[in-house]
Amino acid sequence: MKSITKKLSALVLSTVFATMQVSALDTGLGIGNGGAVINKTEGGFVNMTGGNGNVNLNFNGNTHVNWDSLNVNNGESLNFNAVQGANGITVLNTVNTGMSNIFGQINANSGIGKLIISNPNGVLFNGATFDAAGDVMITTQPMTATFVDGRMDVSKVATTLPVGVVTIKDSNFNVGGEFNILAPSIDVVKSAITTNSLKLVTANGQDYLSTGNINVQDAVRLEAVNINGDVYIIADKGIVKTVGGGEIKGNLNVKSDDSVVLNYVANGKALHVTGDVNAEGNGVMMYARNTKVDGNLNMTNGGGFLEVGNVQVGKDMKLKTVAKSENGKGYKHFVHVVGDNTVGGNATIESVDNIHIGNYNIDKGVLLDGSLNVGGDFVAHAIDGHIMVTIDTTADKISLKSDNLNVLTDGNALLTANEYDFSSNGYIGGLKGYNGYTVDEVVIAIMENYKYIASSADPANINIAGGTITGINTPTAAYIASLGDVRLTGANAGTIDITAPGKFIEIAGNVKADTITVGKETDKLKVDYPSRDYTLKYTNIRDSKEVTINGNEEITYELTNGENGYNKGQQVKGENTYLVGPENPNTPGTPPTPNPDDNENVKVLRSYEKPARVDAAQPYTPVAYAADLDDDQIDNGVRKNVDGSVTVVKAYPMGK
Repeated sequence: MKSITKKLSALVLSTVFATMQVSALDTGLGIGNGGAVINKTEGGFVNMTGGNGNVNLNFNGNTHVNWDSLNVNNGESLNFNAVQGANGITVLNTVNTGMSNIFGQINANSGIGKLIISNPNGVLFNGATFDAAGDVMITTQPMTATFVDGRMDVSKVATTLPVGVVTIKDSNFNVGGEFNILAPSIDVVKSAITTNSLKLVTANGQDYLSTGNINVQDAVRLEAVNINGDVYIIADKGIVKTVGGGEIKGNLNVKSDDSVVLNYVANGKALHVTGDVNAEGNGVMMYARNTKVDGNLNMTNGGGFLEVGNVQVGKDMKLKTVAKSENGKGYKHFVHVVGDNTVGGNATIESVDNIHIGNYNIDKGVLLDGSLNVGGDFVAHAIDGHIMVTIDTTADKISLKSDNLNVLTDGNALLTANEYDFSSNGYIGGLKGYNGYTVDEVVIAIMENYKYIASSADPANINIAGGTITGINTPTAAYIASLGDVRLTGANAGTIDITAPGKFIEIAGNVKADTITVGKETDKLKVDYPSRDYTLKYTNIRDSKEVTINGNEEITYELTNGENGYNKGQQVKGENTYLVGPENPNTPGTPPTPNPDDNENVKVLRSYEKPARVDAAQPYTPVAYAADLDDDQIDNGVRKNVDGSVTVVKAYPMGK
């Protein structure tokens, strides 16, 4: 072990570092620069060489270098070199007085496995270049080194709370190994960093950090950075935020006991992360704005507000708020999806309280525009709050569930999917204006005040583009309007009002409700008669009168002719319509099969004839819209239409 006394080192280094001693007036930064002075070294220090502002510190083993002050000015370089075949060594640099101001260049060759700079007073890199082949740690935590049998232990830390900050501005870092920065506040501005992984730590929980309550506004701030490598941020108090866009070529992982905000101030510039983003916070707010994530975006907040706005996610997106008892501030957990957002995979949102797909200006009382496009499935689950959709939303499957409140829209937003599932403890549908208040104001009031709606006296619809509704679950009422053909295959509801103007509606499968009302504008309705567990109300297209069918009551429908019905003149020779009659020669007394009149495309199929192309047991359609029979012809039976549907002229028990 070698030692250099303070007196000797000061004498030697006063010449070598003469050019590094620049006054505050020279730097123009308003900070003092006391030079670079080594007090002593312990361990494998060999010698020091250099001149003209370039200094080489040479080592053949682990070394602790204690500096009185450490600064590198513009145009100067400080080089840490492993010599004499040394490899994988650790060099710990501790600084006693003054912030370290690095304006020049620091280098560490391939033999230096880990280079540590510890300055409790803070470290500033401004226009600097840092090039290291191994690991690098910059910290404001006071550190000590203990030598045992020639080995240096740097795991011991002082109990003194760190107060200095680490700032990297307009600098370039090329770190071959891991790059760790440990300080109560870390600021990286317009800098390029290439490393295997960048870890920014402001919290306790690490063996090289002390504990304590560090009260600063910004824990970590990344502004317009260009980082080539994975980024890990661990924070205690203070906001973790990125500002002004930038690019991270790797994964971004943030774990904080406070707020996390990505692209806090975007200035029109996007933050681009080529890997995954995983953010876990417990602050009042968490959000990602104007952010592009090529991989997965996962964000969890236990403190309150969580928002994504104008994000592009290549794979899956998961947003979640959880209640944490230690918060104690009573904030509601509100998830917003604002602006225009695209998710390539699945999107899952789970909130303790409200979920709003959309946004509003609470001061002006107006809703804001936007969209959500999901390539896979979209699932939103609100435990104690509402789910509100006020922007157009597209996905393969859409599932909206509120355990205790409502699933709502503004009555204008359009949901587009192949499958839908709606579940709430109350009203499912749209909202209208009320008592002089606009729709926007009503939506805002419902969301801000968590107002439960049992049912709406002036209902509006949830608008869907068409597809299959696999579930409507509510003890009260649901209102759905479809722009395209729609199938309802699952429900457990009070009342369901469903309409599809000019389109086809089918109700089949495990559907339970008190009443299902089909909008009178619906042209075609197909009902799974055998398993119907609800009262059905629909409008007869011939006389526009509402028809009510109770339970499993036998259904009788009046035949509609070609004049008032549908598919007039569309029957093509060879595409036969079948009139199925109950006549059976083996059953005396059965009525004869009605004459199909003179329509050559209508053929008689008696009940004992079972060609493969006709399935008389299909679900019945209570609207006759494909026939071209005369008005005066009385027809009874089940007709197979050319479009594949089945029309009930008169329902009767099969097999008799």
